[in-house]
Amino acid sequence: MTPEATARAYYEAIDAGEYDALAGLLAPDFVHDRPDRTLSGRERFVRFMRDERPRADTDHRVDAVHADAGGEVLVRGRLVGGDGAELFGFVDVFRIVDAGEGSGDEGSAVEGSDAAARTEADGRDLVIADLRTYTN
Repeated sequence: MTPEATARAYYEAIDAGEYDALAGLLAPDFVHDRPDRTLSGRERFVRFMRDERPRADTDHRVDAVHADAGGEVLVRGRLVGGDGAELFGFVDVFRIVDAGEGSGDEGSAVEGSDAAARTEADGRDLVIADLRTYTN
């Protein structure tokens, strides 16, 4: 899976309530920095999404995805409620690494379009090491 596809799969898993699939996309020491809180650890994040988030009747509408040469995937989109009303816009910044590398400084980020081709060619599994969310 490419870094871009990994980011898209993150939203698909959340929106479908597929929490096992979501967990499989995250490094064990995954960290999500949100405007309202920081969630540390894959298990803690999945528990929050499954049991504690303020609204579960939402869909992520992705407007643009960009992978930069530094190993980050940036996603611009909108969170829409079950009634179709837009709740807010967001920009998410993902750091995606090889599955065995986690989110520590020792892990190497997957870089740019060369990395997308390389990961598909050699079959490496990618995970989301960390995520920063910005909202408007």
